Amino acid sequence: MIPYVNEYDTPECKTLAETAKKSIRTPASLGLDRCIQCGACTASCPAARFTDYSPRQIVKKVLENDRSVLESEMIWSCFYCYSCNLRCPRNNSPVTIVQVLRQMAVNEGIGVEKLAYFLEIGEYLAENGASKVPGAGVKNMERDLGERWIGFKKNLESIRNELGLSSKDIRNTHGEVQAILEATGYFNREKWLKAKIQEKLLHQLLENQCIKRENRSGDFGFESDRRYSGQPAFII
Repeated sequence: MIPYVNEYDTPECKTLAETAKKSIRTPASLGLDRCIQCGACTASCPAARFTDYSPRQIVKKVLENDRSVLESEMIWSCFYCYSCNLRCPRNNSPVTIVQVLRQMAVNEGIGVEKLAYFLEIGEYLAENGASKVPGAGVKNMERDLGERWIGFKKNLESIRNELGLSSKDIRNTHGEVQAILEATGYFNREKWLKAKIQEKLLHQLLENQCIKRENRSGDFGFESDRRYSGQPAFII
């Protein structure tokens, strides 16, 4: 068993479908087995309009017990709007299934680098009892919402003062949030995730260096060594 895996979230089952149905995230009314592959979920999905994400395909892979879905980029395109769940005529919930698949992938060290963005949120929440937009998110919002938004963000304290509000609106939780996160194993899980992310980044760095070396030196094979111009064959 991988450290810090919640057995209620990702129970050990023989198939992906069983795991999805028995997860604590999943309602008893989940219509996974009733799926008729009609595609209503994909047709109503905002993410499917702009990416290769397909809730219908993901459900199909789960029903076929195709574990390659855990390594698919598709499972990271969902942003939990629940449109698929709302439109499904069989009360299936691809969004819930995606949540279980993501957790299963992370448990196996797949896609852990995608969680790096969110770790700052947990740390800030533990310290201040309130959430915040991570630094990378602020940059994205500046790009998407323009200069007016970032100007508002930079002048937030003076704006709050003008409105008669305190400069900081952070609750004093007397360490309650910190205690909850500690009791639920959040910090152990975070430590494990950071180690996995670091391990994956190091692996990618070494892999890139090896590729550069190979491209630079060749492998003494005529087909791959660009410095060898080739020799015409003898014609008899």
